[in-house]
Amino acid sequence: MTGIDPETSQDIAEAIVNKGGRYLEAQIQGSKTQAEEGKLVILAAGDRSLFEDCQSCFIAMGVNSFYMGKSPGLRFLDTWNF
Repeated sequence: MTGIDPETSQDIAEAIVNKGGRYLEAQIQGSKTQAEEGKLVILAAGDRSLFEDCQSCFIAMGVNSFYMGKSPGLRFLDTWNF
């Protein structure tokens, strides 16, 4: 999980998918305190089935996880305040 630029995320996704893999971009929203308390918010885009497969991990880290669509590159989310 990282916050890379949308173009790089899309390039990585394309390379992985072209090799038969699945890609999910997941951004974490929250503070250090929220992380320590397991109260982060996860915003994800990419392969929907991979998002579902990752739910147990997301639940361990956060209070909510949201699927934002199939296209990686969540740049607009940098301006949201969770």
